[in-house]
Amino acid sequence: MFRFFLFFITIFFILNTNSIHSQANINKTFTNIVIHQSPRDLPILEIENIKSQKIILEKLSSKVTLINFWATWCAPCKKELPLLDKLANSVNSKQLNIVLINLENKKYSDVKSFLDNLGIKNLTTYFDKNLKLTRSLGLRGVPVTLVVNSEKKEVARILGDIDFNNEEFVNWIKSF
Repeated sequence: MFRFFLFFITIFFILNTNSIHSQANINKTFTNIVIHQSPRDLPILEIENIKSQKIILEKLSSKVTLINFWATWCAPCKKELPLLDKLANSVNSKQLNIVLINLENKKYSDVKSFLDNLGIKNLTTYFDKNLKLTRSLGLRGVPVTLVVNSEKKEVARILGDIDFNNEEFVNWIKSF
């Protein structure tokens, strides 16, 4: 009986210890983060820059990247873009890369004006005007943020807005 009890207690502590240190623990604070069981390959990240030139996003090497899909008409986007900008300013750029991708068919000057009005100073936006990338990623709605590890694999998705400056979130991102 004592051995059974000792065995049960040991298993209980092992299971609890693993869950405390797992990345899934972030879901206790943020219910809109979907963590993938195993990292997912990304399609080719072909987007447009401010000059409407097609580019393939290659900045994803050797650091964690947040890829945020947004639109000017999106109220939650207006709320979280300044938080992303603040995060970009507070986290070492060697640790984290933040990429904004606008989903609208708008002139860059209009989008730039929108970002300036929000006080965005540390981030540049790219465009997915024909929504090819959006469709290939299976995105629905905005904002959506992909969390991409240093191996260029998607490890999580944030559906909707989030406080990117929450200490627990920042520590979670730094753990990759």
